[in-house]
Amino acid sequence: MYKIQAMRIPFVTLLCAFAFVGAVAAADTPGPVTARLADIALYPERSAPATVVSLNRSVISARIDAMVESLPVKVGEIVQQGGLLAELDCRDYELATEQAEARLEMLKARIELAERRLARTRALKLRQSAAEELLDEREAALAALAGERRAARAGLQRARLQRSRCRVKSPFRALISRRLGAVGQTTASGTALLEIIDLERLELSAQIFNQDAGQIQSADALYFEHAERRYPLRLRNVSPAINSETRNREARLLFRDGPALPGAAGKLIWRDPRPHIPAQYLLRRGGELGVFAIENGMARFIAIPAARTGRASPTTLAPTTPVVIEGQFSLLEGDRIDRPE
Repeated sequence: MYKIQAMRIPFVTLLCAFAFVGAVAAADTPGPVTARLADIALYPERSAPATVVSLNRSVISARIDAMVESLPVKVGEIVQQGGLLAELDCRDYELATEQAEARLEMLKARIELAERRLARTRALKLRQSAAEELLDEREAALAALAGERRAARAGLQRARLQRSRCRVKSPFRALISRRLGAVGQTTASGTALLEIIDLERLELSAQIFNQDAGQIQSADALYFEHAERRYPLRLRNVSPAINSETRNREARLLFRDGPALPGAAGKLIWRDPRPHIPAQYLLRRGGELGVFAIENGMARFIAIPAARTGRASPTTLAPTTPVVIEGQFSLLEGDRIDRPE
């Protein structure tokens, strides 16, 4: 029978072997990897609810007492500036205009007669053949007729103005949003006929947080996002007042190119100008989230008070700061970082 003799390896030899393997493993383990903050920083997009509003949403009313003869526009149609919106029965105002014109012609004839009479009276006065009182009467009569003529001219202008109001025209390029009157309706001055929306003077109204006002005012680019399309904007102003109910501030913006449709709801988009550290480089030390940076060859933990787990966080670190992006989870404050030559 054969005997198997156990091999006995001295304990000291084993310790040396383990030390050698550990040294080899340590030599093969890469050190922490760093990158400048400027090379890894994110500038995330921010958004706020926004709506396209028209500066002029007008109710068009009759300005004279008349019957509606026609309303040639329909809801949803677009009318150019000066386009016909409604036509009113104008016969009474045409007659009033003719009457004012006739009165002015009559006064013209009377004034011409008065001027001839005054001229003859002055000639007789020079030959001492007319009394002073007669001359005064003729001059007064002519002055009175001149005053009547001025009043008649004003009356004619008013009659023509009233006649022009028989045709109701659009004050701007407009969208017909509602018909409030009807053909055959008798209107008084102020009776609503149509509601129209100005399509030229459009702005974007956005409700923003007070702390975002500075970002929007300094943003390089602003957009309105609606129906998967982005419209370039420029800021007109941010309200200096805070809404007491929503605690927001209103920003008003103008469209750089073609505007979106009035009433369109979407988002105001801008890029946060502050550099953000990506979430994967954040870690927790001492109950705080932050990053490891390299300072004088040593690891330094820098807490970021506003940081949140799983989200990129804004920072005030200098763009040239070397941030540890690999191997940071095994680091401790003050660890020596040896960089290869």
